[in-house]
Amino acid sequence: MEEKKVNKFLRRQFSAICWILIGYNVLMNVLVSVSIGLDAISQSIAAVLYGEFLQLDLGGLMNNAWGYILSIAVAMVVLLAWKDADYWKQEVFRKEKTMSAGIFFCLMSLCIGSQMVNSLWITLLESLLNRFGISLMQMLETVSGDTGSFSMFLYASLLAPFFEEILFRGLVLRTLRPFGKRFAIFGSALLFGLFHGNLLQTPYAFLMGLVLGYVTMEYSILWAMALHLFNNLVLADLLTRLTKNWPMLAQNAINLLIFGGFALVSLAILISRRQEIRAYRQAEAMDGRCLKWFFLNCGFLVLAIFMLVNMVALLFA
Repeated sequence: MEEKKVNKFLRRQFSAICWILIGYNVLMNVLVSVSIGLDAISQSIAAVLYGEFLQLDLGGLMNNAWGYILSIAVAMVVLLAWKDADYWKQEVFRKEKTMSAGIFFCLMSLCIGSQMVNSLWITLLESLLNRFGISLMQMLETVSGDTGSFSMFLYASLLAPFFEEILFRGLVLRTLRPFGKRFAIFGSALLFGLFHGNLLQTPYAFLMGLVLGYVTMEYSILWAMALHLFNNLVLADLLTRLTKNWPMLAQNAINLLIFGGFALVSLAILISRRQEIRAYRQAEAMDGRCLKWFFLNCGFLVLAIFMLVNMVALLFA
C-alpha cells in the first residue's frame, strides 16, 4: 500500500511539471498566432488604403516575436503571483559555491564545443533525410542565425535566456531537486531539450541543459543566465551578423575555427577532469523509481507526443 502511495506521489509531482510546460507552450502558440494574425491584418488594411496589391511579407510575419514576448510577460506575472518572495530568494536565486574565472572558462568552452557536436548531428541527420527527399536547410535558417527584427532580437537574444532559466533551472530543476541532484539536472535538461520541439535544436538544448543545470545546482542560476545569454546573443546572433556578408568559405572557416577549436578544448577538459566527473556521478545515484515515473506519467507522455508530432510536422512544413 505504501508503495502505491509513493508511486502516485511521484507521478503527480512529475506530471504537474509537464502540464505547466504544456500550458506555457499553448499560451505561447496562441499569443504568437494572434500577434502574427494582427500583423497580417494590418498589412492587408495598409494594402487596401494605399490601393496596392496585397503581398504578405512572410519573412516579416515569422520574425514578429511580440507574441513570444507577451507570453513571457504573462507567465512571469503568473509565477510571481504563485511563488512567494522566499521561494525566489531561497530557491531560485540561491547562491552555492563561488564561481572562478577558470571554472567559468571551462563551462563556456563546453557550451561552445557542444555546438560542434550539434553540427555533426545536423550533418548526419541531413544526409539521412536526403535519402527520402527531405532537407533540413530551410528549417536550419529559421531556427539559427541572426535575428531579423527588433522584436525577435529582444526575445531570442535577451528575454528568452532569462525566462528559460527561470522556468527550467528555477521552477523545474528546483522542483525535481528533492528527488536527487543528478536526477534534477537530467530531468530539467531533458524537458528543456524536448520543449524546443525540433530535431535541430533538441539534442543541443539537452546538452546545454546539462551544463546549465550543473551550473545552477553548484553555483547560481545567475551564472546559468550569463552562459545562456552568451550562447544566444554572441554565438547565435552577433557572430552571424558579423560574418553573414563574408564568402561562404570564410564563414565555414571561422565557424570551424571557433566551434571546432572549443570542441577540442572541451574534450581536453573532460579528459583532464574525468576523475572529478566520475566522482560527481558516483556521489549520488539516480533513483530507478523516480526515472520510471518521470517517463511514465500522463503529463510527460502528452508533452512528448505533442513535441514529437511537432518535430515530424516541421520536416514537411
